[in-house]
Amino acid sequence: MRIILADDHAIFREGLKLLLQSQYDKEVIAEVDNLENLKTEIHKQHADLLILDYHMPGGDAVALLSYCKKRYPELKIIALTGAQSGQILKQLVSAKADAVLLKDGVSAELLFAIQQVMLGKSYFSDTVKNNIADIDLPLSSRELQILKLIFSGFVNREVADKLALSPKTVDKHRENIMRKLHVNNLVELINKVHQLKLFSDVYD
Repeated sequence: MRIILADDHAIFREGLKLLLQSQYDKEVIAEVDNLENLKTEIHKQHADLLILDYHMPGGDAVALLSYCKKRYPELKIIALTGAQSGQILKQLVSAKADAVLLKDGVSAELLFAIQQVMLGKSYFSDTVKNNIADIDLPLSSRELQILKLIFSGFVNREVADKLALSPKTVDKHRENIMRKLHVNNLVELINKVHQLKLFSDVYD
């Protein structure tokens, strides 16, 4: 089994590599620490499995996941995340990840998930399923993308550039986000994100 590891934390990546290569049938053929280089590696390596960290520099992991599932339908993808938000987890499921697990899970669960996805099945941890079921946040996937970029410190024009949208469209989305979250300004919006613990993975 040929595996690509995509995670920007070297120590975490090394631990995963040791775990996987302790299994006789698994080989890590590439390691990537940013999303910009990941498309190239996927095209070049012809891997069977991609283990993808949700929060990585260089782009939008959900968009890349969705792209890979359309472009390389045979490639199995397991998404790992530190995020507890049901909305984030639902995004990963909706982007057709074959499995979604939290980073604080046990290694045996990851190995089981790999086994399941390589058999053509999907696997979502109990916590992931429960958190998705508990969603009460009325934001669309696009609004959530924009909110994460705003929370990360990007101004509207930078958000527009990253998502190939017009600044006017981003302004409208921002207005809708603030209305749906019942806040009146940027400070209240940031505080609301902290309160909801939407992007806990940002602190990983």
